[in-house]
Formats: sequence, C-alpha cells, structure tokens
Amino acid sequence: MLEFNLKKKQARKELYYKKNNFVAKLGIELINKKTDLILHKPNSSILFDERLKVKDSSKNDYIINDINLIFEKEKKADALICNFDLQIPLVNNAQNFYKNIYKILNKNGFFCFNLLTLNSFTTLQKIFLEIDDHVFDGAQLRFGPFHNISNVISDLNDNKFKEVVVSTENIEVNYKCLNKLRKDFKELGISNYYREKSRTNKKFYKKTTSLFKELVAKHDYIPVEIEISTFTSWK
Repeated sequence: MLEFNLKKKQARKELYYKKNNFVAKLGIELINKKTDLILHKPNSSILFDERLKVKDSSKNDYIINDINLIFEKEKKADALICNFDLQIPLVNNAQNFYKNIYKILNKNGFFCFNLLTLNSFTTLQKIFLEIDDHVFDGAQLRFGPFHNISNVISDLNDNKFKEVVVSTENIEVNYKCLNKLRKDFKELGISNYYREKSRTNKKFYKKTTSLFKELVAKHDYIPVEIEISTFTSWK
C-alpha cells in the first residue's frame, strides 16, 4: 500500500500558510461561509488555523496546527474545523481518524473540513503522463492524493456522523511559468509525498521544461483545475 510522509507534509503545511497560498485562502473562505450558517453556535471549537472562524462563538476556541496533538491531549469540543489538514492523513488511515474525531466531539458536535477531490489537476496529470511515458516508458505518481467524494461520505456515515453534506467549488488557475506552478503546489502539499519517490532525471526536467514552453507558446497558459470539496457533518 502506498503511504505518505506525514512529517514532510507537516513542514510543507507550515510553509504554505506563512506564504498565504491562494488555494488555502480560498478554502478558509469556503469553510467560514459554512460556519456562518450554523444555527446553534458551539461553546468550544478546535480550529486548525487562526483564520478559521465560528460566528458568535465563545472564547473557548482552541487553535492547533497538528491534528495528532488533539488525539494526544484528548481535548473535547463542540466543533472541529480544518482546512486541508486531512488531505494526506485520510489516505493512510481514514477509519481511525474519523473514529478519533468522533470521540473528541461532544454530543451534537459539528465537523467541517476541506479536501481536494478527484476533478483536480486533470490537464496537468495528462501532461506528466505524456512526459513520463516518453522518459520512463510508464506513468509515475506525481500528484495527490485527490479524494473520491462518495468514499468520504460513506466513511463519515460508517463512523456514525449524521447529516453529511458536501459542496464543491471548481476553479481553474492559468499558469505561464512552470516554476511558479511547482512552488504553489508544493507548498499546498499536493505534489508527490509518497515514501517511494517518483523517478526524475535530467532528461525528465529537460522534457518538462520544453513541453511547458511549447504549450504556453501555443495556448498562452497551462490550465490547472482545482476541485475543493467542503464536508459538513454532525455527531
């Protein structure tokens, strides 16, 4: 089974928040819109970013930047809200994470989080498939993980969460510079973090740079599709 390097992901996570990665900022806006609609405001919330907000909440909000800490401290709350913090942890052990989050929430607790889902990076993945096929005679794992919405809903239901609702936001970002693209998405944590790294060499980088220049010259940009899915549910 493929696994992700969580330690490396955490380091990248801190970096992209400091640099105000635009996808992270959009994710926070989408979540804050959801929390504004909550009728019964939680008395206490665990938030994974100081920019995440619960309207009219009390002063019992607890801001944390490492999801594993809440399991260690066994802190209870009426709400747990995070941006893309579950993107990689849910790949390795989704059932365990949902089970532990369920335990942390008080009765009628609110759970809200963002994931990047399957309709992300479709054009870019096709481009790199062509490059890898040319250089390595086969595909390499370059991006991910991107989650399947139906599977996430099913997992939440299996772990006793109720009233599961998902909304999606699809955006397209146009890039003219390969280095800018690499920088943005490494910081977001959706470039490759598999333990067994994808193959690269001078030929790969040369082919990548050359193909991107050709595509930008022809189309004026490289489209990058991003699908952000916001999940809400209750204990």
